[in-house]
Amino acid sequence: MTVPVLHWPESSSTEDVSILYAQGVRQLRIGSLALDCKGLQNLDSTALATLVSLQKTADRLGSALQLENMNETVTLALASVPSLVQPQQLLRKQGFVSHIGTSVFGLFDEIRQMLYLFSESVWWSTLGRFDKGSLPFSDMGLQMVRLGANAVPIVSLLSFLIGLTLAFQSASQLETFGASIYLVRGVGISMFSEVGPMMTAVILAGRSGSSITAELASMSVQEEIKALRTMGIHPVQYLVAPRFQAMSITVPLLSFIAVLSGIFAGFLIAFFYLKLPVSLFFSELRDGVPLSLIWQCALKSLVFGWIIALVASQKGLAVRGGADAVGLATTKCVVFSISAIILADACFSFLFYW
Repeated sequence: MTVPVLHWPESSSTEDVSILYAQGVRQLRIGSLALDCKGLQNLDSTALATLVSLQKTADRLGSALQLENMNETVTLALASVPSLVQPQQLLRKQGFVSHIGTSVFGLFDEIRQMLYLFSESVWWSTLGRFDKGSLPFSDMGLQMVRLGANAVPIVSLLSFLIGLTLAFQSASQLETFGASIYLVRGVGISMFSEVGPMMTAVILAGRSGSSITAELASMSVQEEIKALRTMGIHPVQYLVAPRFQAMSITVPLLSFIAVLSGIFAGFLIAFFYLKLPVSLFFSELRDGVPLSLIWQCALKSLVFGWIIALVASQKGLAVRGGADAVGLATTKCVVFSISAIILADACFSFLFYW
């Protein structure tokens, strides 16, 4: 059976070693672990404590811990610690089942981190504002402009084109059966219940979500996050909460703008193609779209905005490495956000229409 490998961080900073320790413990709960110590140049107290703790965890869980690629200095220093397994070279190639298991545990860990960010963001957005020990600053207004207001043109244009396409295709079919009047209800219901919030969320996941991830990932790579912690500033309060608040406000508003753009496209098709009177269009729209759909649109948009903000922030803050890690995190953010939005939309469908 192949053995997963963790690499000792070259920086050997306390934070990076702590992250390595957490990953090692998580893997040892699954099975054996090979620790590549090529980046470990000197066996200081932090490194020694980490290795001893990992070995004790492995013994307690009945797993195997193997140390690899250590230099002569570290190997000699380890001779005084008999409880540690001495370095060995392993033939390793992670199997399909092991890869699936590792991916599932990694997904659970990411969900746990996003739930932590959600709880902290809600705290700093509500009761945390009255904490006398916190610094009174907020970047919400600027983030609302950058993440929301600047996206109005692209959201309106794409929603208009999608509404125009749906309305035109529906009109050509309904006219054949003499049911042109039902175009109004169809466009209104589809835009409020599905197209408006979904299209807005997908656009913002690619536009605003990637922007959040790239910004936070660059700060993490340049160790600006560590500088904030050194100054006593909570990163979630200063970086995540303003973006969480901005997305909570702007995504529902943008969704309603998208809905209005799509309905306007349907109005143009109904007026110029089907020759429906203006008064008839708006009366059918008022009677055909129930008020519950408006609340469903607002609720779905709010949840979609939370998903985008939390996924983007988690991917950005978890980055370790260089410029390539920033690009990889941005790609993962867009893919994960869109997948989570579609999954959440499916859950809402079961909730509202079951």
